Amino acid sequence: MIGRTSGKHLRSALAGLSLLAVLGGCAHHASPQLAIPQATGDALGDTAALLATAELARDASERAPLIDRLNAMNVKLAEGGEDDPLSVWRSEHQAEGGTPYRGRTLGPAYRRARVAPGASLTIDQIFYAGERAQIAAQASDGGNVALAIHNPRNEAVCAKSLAPSANCNWLPIFTERFSIELENRGSQPASVYIVFR
Repeated sequence: MIGRTSGKHLRSALAGLSLLAVLGGCAHHASPQLAIPQATGDALGDTAALLATAELARDASERAPLIDRLNAMNVKLAEGGEDDPLSVWRSEHQAEGGTPYRGRTLGPAYRRARVAPGASLTIDQIFYAGERAQIAAQASDGGNVALAIHNPRNEAVCAKSLAPSANCNWLPIFTERFSIELENRGSQPASVYIVFR
């Protein structure tokens, strides 16, 4: 009787140890934590990086610190923009108990563009004469995307490759509408955040 009881306990103990070993092995293969971008002092570049990273977050709790930083920077959807994931993320964040966004008007404006492989997309944006124009762009998935900016006379203002990000700065001579062209040179769809002031 004692031998049988000891055997049962031994088998139970071994089964428990096996389960712990399996669970321990799972813990080592868990999904990696989302890498939160560090502040660089470049408000537009930081905004683009935060938006692109927020898109990669698995859920509202993982996205929460990013939304807090975007709210503190007063980021808003650019005029004429339709694709506004930030407002959805802000709603999720508030539902999770985060601080509600009060809709401040100052701060960087953004637009999200989705570009299919081999396709291009043009966004028009007005910039004012004598005010430094600044644009930061970042591909959320590290896609191979080319950025080109032209004035209304089709003169190139800036041309860069997003690897995964790039900045363009210039001083417009006239208040006019500039074309921001994104070309996806990769084989995967690209999601690009364009941030400007």
